[in-house]
Amino acid sequence: MSSRLNVLSLAAAVVLTGAAYGQTMPPPGGGQMPPSGGGTSPMGIPRDATPGSPNGTPQMDPYTTDKDFIRSVAESSATEVQLGKLAQDKGSNDNVKELGKQMVEAHTKTGEQMKQAAAALKIQLPADPPRKAKKAEEKLAKLSGPDFDHAYAKMAADEQKQAVRQFEHEAKDGKVPGVKDFAAKNLPAEQEFQKHAEEVASPGTGTAARQK
Repeated sequence: MSSRLNVLSLAAAVVLTGAAYGQTMPPPGGGQMPPSGGGTSPMGIPRDATPGSPNGTPQMDPYTTDKDFIRSVAESSATEVQLGKLAQDKGSNDNVKELGKQMVEAHTKTGEQMKQAAAALKIQLPADPPRKAKKAEEKLAKLSGPDFDHAYAKMAADEQKQAVRQFEHEAKDGKVPGVKDFAAKNLPAEQEFQKHAEEVASPGTGTAARQK
């Protein structure tokens, strides 16, 4: 599980990064920013890597990878929290209930940090849970006992597998230092969550054990 220090450090880093990013954006009214002379911002963002060019031609947003990461992790965290709460209520297995509890606690913190990061980088996140969370919840609501336990653990493992890929990609290709560092530091924890969920989903070692 990621340390509280690693999680809480993201907000401050991204807020400062967002401030630096905002300072490099063109002023309202279509005016041009004066030449910056190159170099980097205090957060390590190249001053010439921002959208727009001297002749006004749009350029690709250099922070696309980071923004996609924030959106994806926010959605994944919301899904894990919603399904984790359901697992705590409907799970018939101690391992499944505990997995649900861990997912809720960890991903609630991560989700809050993604919201702050999104605000700093001016990213709009949906207020409602993602559609896949609603569909998964509807499917799980129809199950009970061992069937529910196995289905939930499998969903949690699949969601974590996707999260690991997102963290790996951001840790390798991210451009915003605070976000990239957050991904690199918390990647091992996401990998552990994936391993744990897969173990709980495994017949005979997880959902079939410690049945109430």
